[in-house]
Amino acid sequence: MLIERELTEHDLPLLAQIDRSERVEECYRVENGALVLYPARFDMRGWPEGEAEENALTLEQCLRRGGWLYGVFEAEMLVAAVVVDNRVIHNQGLTMRQLKFLHISHDYRGQGVGVSLFKLACKHARQSGAEALYVSATESRNTVEFYQRQGCRLVDHPDPGLFDQEPKDIHLYCPLT
Repeated sequence: MLIERELTEHDLPLLAQIDRSERVEECYRVENGALVLYPARFDMRGWPEGEAEENALTLEQCLRRGGWLYGVFEAEMLVAAVVVDNRVIHNQGLTMRQLKFLHISHDYRGQGVGVSLFKLACKHARQSGAEALYVSATESRNTVEFYQRQGCRLVDHPDPGLFDQEPKDIHLYCPLT
C-alpha cells in the first residue's frame, strides 16, 4: 500500500532510494523555438555519483525558504517525490513557481503516481499565488512528453538562471489558471 505525505528535512537522504533506471532511445532539443526529436541511446542506472547527495542539499535549502516537498512511500521505501520551490519566477508574463524535482521509481511508473504528484504540485503552486508552474525537464522523450500530456508548453525564453544551471533541459511551463 502506498502512503503519501509531506517530506521533512529528515527525509531528504531517502531521495537516493528512488530508482531512476530508464532506457532512453530518443531526446528532444529546442531549435528555432520548436522541439526537435533526435536518437540518443543510453541506459540510466541509479543516480550519478554524488547527485542524490547534491539534490538533498539543494532541496534542504528549498525547504528552508518555504518550498514544498511531498513523497510517496511503499512501507519505509521512498518511491516517488515532488518538490515545488517557493522562489518566484517571472516568465511568459506570468508569476511562476518552479517544479524543482519530480522523480518516480522505475517500478511505479505508468501507474498514475507521476500524474497525481504533478497535479498536487500544480495545486500547491496555485495556492501559493502562482499563475504557472515552471518545469526544467530532462530532455528524454518520455520526460518531455509526460509534461506535455500534463498541459506544459515550451517557454519562449527560458529563465536565465535556470537555463545556466541546465542548458540541455527542455524549459516548459504549465498554466494554472
